[in-house]
Amino acid sequence: MHRSPTGNLVPLDLEIKATLRRNRAERIRKLLQDKTVASILEEETHFSDSSLSDSPSLRESATYLP
Repeated sequence: MHRSPTGNLVPLDLEIKATLRRNRAERIRKLLQDKTVASILEEETHFSDSSLSDSPSLRESATYLP
């Protein structure tokens, strides 16, 4: 038996399972957050690249290169 943070006695295997579930949920949350941030950064990079290529001044200067 193990005393939980609330003070109740809990079998140790249940406490271990609960801890594993919390850790797994936290890992999944962090992975999803990292994936979301990477996706946003990729979209911003794609947007900035496309906006640069659509810029008239860059297209004009590229046509005048020897």
